[in-house]
Amino acid sequence: MANTQWESKLARRLAAISVAGGLANCLLRFYRLDWRPDAFGLYLFAFLVVLSALLIFRGQYKIIVPVMVGNMLLIGLWISTLTPEPRPGPLLVMHTGVVIAAAYYRFWGALSVLAAGTLGLTAIAWFLAPRFQNMPTSLPAGTSLPLHWLSVSFGFTTVSLIISALISYVVNRMEKALQNTQKLLVEATERQTALEEKERLLKLFTELSSDYVYQVSLKKPNLVPQVFAGSFERITGYALDELELKGGWLAIVHPDDRESLQRRMPALLDGESLISEYRIISADGRTVWLRDHVRPIRDEVTGAVAELLGAVHDITERRLAEEQVENLAFYDPLTSLPNRRLLLDRLEQALALSARTGLRGALLFIDLDHFKNLNDTKGHEAGDELLIQQARRLRLCVREGDTVARLGGDEFIIILGELEGDAETAARETTEITQRILHTLSLPVALSYRQLTDYENTCSIGVATFLGHEVTVDELLRRADMAMYQAKADGRNTFRFFDPTMQKILSERLTLEEDLKLALSAGQLELYLQPQVEVDRLTGAEVLLRWQHPEKGMIAPLEFIPAAERTGLIVEIGDWVMRAAVDILQGWAKKSETAHLCLAVNVSARQFRQPDFTHSIGRALELAGVPAGRLKLELTESLALENIGDTVERMQILRSLGVGLSLDDFGTGQSSLSYLKRLPITQLKIDQAFVRDITNDPNDAVLVQTIIGMAKNLKLDIIAEGVETREQRDFLLQHGCSAFQGYLFGKPIPWAEFEATFLKKAS
Repeated sequence: MANTQWESKLARRLAAISVAGGLANCLLRFYRLDWRPDAFGLYLFAFLVVLSALLIFRGQYKIIVPVMVGNMLLIGLWISTLTPEPRPGPLLVMHTGVVIAAAYYRFWGALSVLAAGTLGLTAIAWFLAPRFQNMPTSLPAGTSLPLHWLSVSFGFTTVSLIISALISYVVNRMEKALQNTQKLLVEATERQTALEEKERLLKLFTELSSDYVYQVSLKKPNLVPQVFAGSFERITGYALDELELKGGWLAIVHPDDRESLQRRMPALLDGESLISEYRIISADGRTVWLRDHVRPIRDEVTGAVAELLGAVHDITERRLAEEQVENLAFYDPLTSLPNRRLLLDRLEQALALSARTGLRGALLFIDLDHFKNLNDTKGHEAGDELLIQQARRLRLCVREGDTVARLGGDEFIIILGELEGDAETAARETTEITQRILHTLSLPVALSYRQLTDYENTCSIGVATFLGHEVTVDELLRRADMAMYQAKADGRNTFRFFDPTMQKILSERLTLEEDLKLALSAGQLELYLQPQVEVDRLTGAEVLLRWQHPEKGMIAPLEFIPAAERTGLIVEIGDWVMRAAVDILQGWAKKSETAHLCLAVNVSARQFRQPDFTHSIGRALELAGVPAGRLKLELTESLALENIGDTVERMQILRSLGVGLSLDDFGTGQSSLSYLKRLPITQLKIDQAFVRDITNDPNDAVLVQTIIGMAKNLKLDIIAEGVETREQRDFLLQHGCSAFQGYLFGKPIPWAEFEATFLKKAS
């Protein structure tokens, strides 16, 4: 028999009972003998001590059972040898030993114990009974003591055989039943293990695919699912009992998707399978996209839909990828505003909505003023930061439903929809929003790039209103663009509504730009010179440019120079003027009466910033053999103070060559005097706006005196332009300015005519 746990436990319990009963008998026996123990009492006590030790040290049943059976048999026989007739106590002890042997060793084991007991009782009847003949007994008459002991022996044998057979049979059947049970249990365990393994693999597969499978009973409220497999808790963050407490499945569906799911419920109740994609809000607040494939299950009795079976897939990553692709296609990566592609689509929708509702709309074309200066002076990183912050401000200026888009560069578009149908009211609404934008964008912008703290920026806005499909999308954009350029022309930091005359102005401007591209190669540009004098002596001239258009006649520089700047032709034209000026100086240098004359040439910002500008000036003077001091370059304040570090470096190179540098239109810009002392200039040129009224405007008079005094303190030459009267000349001369340029001394004339008219004076 296997050493199972229950067998050892039963053996220890039987031993504990035997110890308790035996100890009681032992004490009673000692008491009857007046506490003078005999040999049997000492043996019984020793047996109980051994049995107790086995209990204390948790001996196994293989030791306890033989000790108990053997001693029970011995104790029963020993007690029997001490009495004249058989007593039930010793026989019961021997029967107990046989029963224990039958339970642990089956029939044949019990038979050996029974045989030992039978032989012992027979021996008592045969050898010991005669000595008890003279002792009183309670035997029936005619019965001898040996015969009685043999009868007891046969009775013991018979009863013990019956008990042994019965117990052995029961134990065998129980053992077989236990073996069958164990076999069934092993098979069940194996099946359970296989099932758990399959369930584990299913759970693993579904978790790897971010899926879970569920069942919903429509008889239960709140649509709380029963999840069969998958990663429900990992996806949603909720345990099923938590979900039930929260109010069921719909409670965690995104509010924007909840209504659409509820609208689809009737189709499910009609038995239609559905595939839905919607969002839920997980327990940690994340938005999770799910793809839910639901199949209704009908009740077999009623035929009505009773359950929903579904398989869910987490498609958050796919949705995010789709959104990223959409953002790349339709949104500006820098500002996250709609790009040109999405703008055109929104504009088409706005026109269609206007046609359907009869409400007007407006298109705002916004261009940041002087944005290029920030890019050139502080770098594109600072420019990008400005665009991001101004885009954020634009969103806050408009209403919900209006579109703010970035057209490109520093240009933004705003679509205002659903304005009043009345044109005047719509214009008033648009004006309010436009003025809000002008104010908001003009506030200082905190730029963190390269420790630049505050930057003030303004914008120019063109406005074109629309009603339905009166104009196309392209025409509407052109109108707003024209209005924006009109705002630029009117001083910037303002807005202008589109006017039909703008179309004419724009057409003329485009025509002018196209004609200008041909003017240089066609020889239509001419050099004019205006004399510059020191008191009354000719010292040189300023080179001025004129355009003799074949159809429009003479075009002033104020008209075509801005066009040259816009188209980039200013660099090519500037190079041509510089070469022509050097050629004139070369001719003058050959004659003693004109060798001292200087030429002042205006330089544009774009020309000055050309990488080879300083080198080309030095090379041209060297090849022509003209002293560099005879050439004077006139730079505006805005040019000189733009990117001051690079400007100073280029000016120092030119000064090292000997070229003179004059700061033109001084006093009209927003320069800082701290920058002025850093510029290696040789001359200040007082702007004609101050000279014009110096004889009748005390403020202009004081300003001019201040400029003259500052120039002297900085040891700079000074010249005043726009001198038209002798009173102006005398005032300037009186206060220390002796160099003049203006109509009092001569108007700009072609250089050939200049030589014919003024060279005699120069001599």
